[in-house]
Amino acid sequence: MKNYPNKADRPSGSGQPFSIISLAVAVVSIIGLYLYKPVNLEEVSTIEGFVRYAKSFGVIMPIVIFEIILVQAIVPVIPFVMLCSAAGILIGVGQGIAIIWAGTLTGASITFFLSRTMGFRWALSKHEGKVPGYLEKMNGTGGFLAVLTLRLLPYFPAPIINITAGISQMRFASFFLASAIGKLPFIIGYTYVGNNLINSKNYALMMALFAALIIVPYLIMVTLKKNSS
Repeated sequence: MKNYPNKADRPSGSGQPFSIISLAVAVVSIIGLYLYKPVNLEEVSTIEGFVRYAKSFGVIMPIVIFEIILVQAIVPVIPFVMLCSAAGILIGVGQGIAIIWAGTLTGASITFFLSRTMGFRWALSKHEGKVPGYLEKMNGTGGFLAVLTLRLLPYFPAPIINITAGISQMRFASFFLASAIGKLPFIIGYTYVGNNLINSKNYALMMALFAALIIVPYLIMVTLKKNSS
């Protein structure tokens, strides 16, 4: 493990204002939505329940979906698959993909910057000023490929990816681009499946797509294990 020779080598916490302001806006918005239309987690933990709750907001429904997706990216208390499917039902494939993608990346960015701002010094203190080996690899092309690969494995918890990248030396631009690319296939797939539950009779195509979203990540995981062994 290597030491950081000076402060300039440490990840920058320049995203602190963005992360704090964005998180504050998200929290205040969610609290406002809850106070306006109280709901418990059990009610919105199914596609039917979430669709019913979101529809009750009328014209501001897309904003509500964005806010919930943003918070879900930070604290995943509602299944991501369910939210994508519900968005496809509620606002269609195109708009659903755009809102889910934007909300997910905003939430991931907030977690990244919060980790970088608050978590880096703590992580270093646990290793006496040295950088753990797995964090040394999270920079440059290696960091981009690591995040991209993990994003393509939906079984891997997204918050762990965001936090680990935040306390590494990885540049935010690489993290954001890898996340944007890696998240998109599943957002498109799950949103399309949700929309087809209501608007299409092509069940064969829907089931084939759903199967692909399960099988392809598994094949990626098997390939990675073989290459690492």
